[in-house]
Amino acid sequence: MDKLVLYRPQLEELNFRRALLADPDTMAYNHAYGGTVAFPRERWGDWYARWLEDETGGRFYRYLRLEGTGEPVGEAAYHYDGGFGGYVCDVLVSARHRGRGFGRQGLELLCAAARENGVTRLVDNIAIDNPSVELFRKCGFRERLRTEEYILMEKDL
Repeated sequence: MDKLVLYRPQLEELNFRRALLADPDTMAYNHAYGGTVAFPRERWGDWYARWLEDETGGRFYRYLRLEGTGEPVGEAAYHYDGGFGGYVCDVLVSARHRGRGFGRQGLELLCAAARENGVTRLVDNIAIDNPSVELFRKCGFRERLRTEEYILMEKDL
C-alpha cells in the first residue's frame, strides 16, 4: 500500500484544494450541505492566513500526499469549535484515490499531529448517510451523539 505523509502547502499550491472541493464525485458526501464548494483564487490569501499562518493553535491544515511521488490525494484538518466543545476534524480524499486505505491513513496521521500539538480530543459531525462513520470507528472514534442530520464521533487522544 502506498504511504501518505502530511504536507503543509504553500499559498500558490492551493489549486489542488480548489479542484478537490469543486469535484462533484469527491464532494458527493456533502450533498446535504450543498455538494461542491467554491474556492476562488481571490479567497486564498485570507483562508491561508487563517488556516496555515495563524499560530494560535486553533486550526491545522495539511495536504495528504503520496510519500514517493508527492502527489496530493486529499486533505486533513482540524479546528476548534466551541459549539461542539472541541476540535472538529476533517479528512477528505479525492474520489479517484478512494478505496486504497488513504482515508484511514489520513485520519491516523491527523490524530497523531493533533496529539503532538497538544489536542486531547477530536470530534467530527458526519452526515447521517455518510458511510465514513465506519472508518472513524475503525480508527478508535466512538459515537457521542446521533441526530436526524448527523452522527457526532469523538476520540480521546
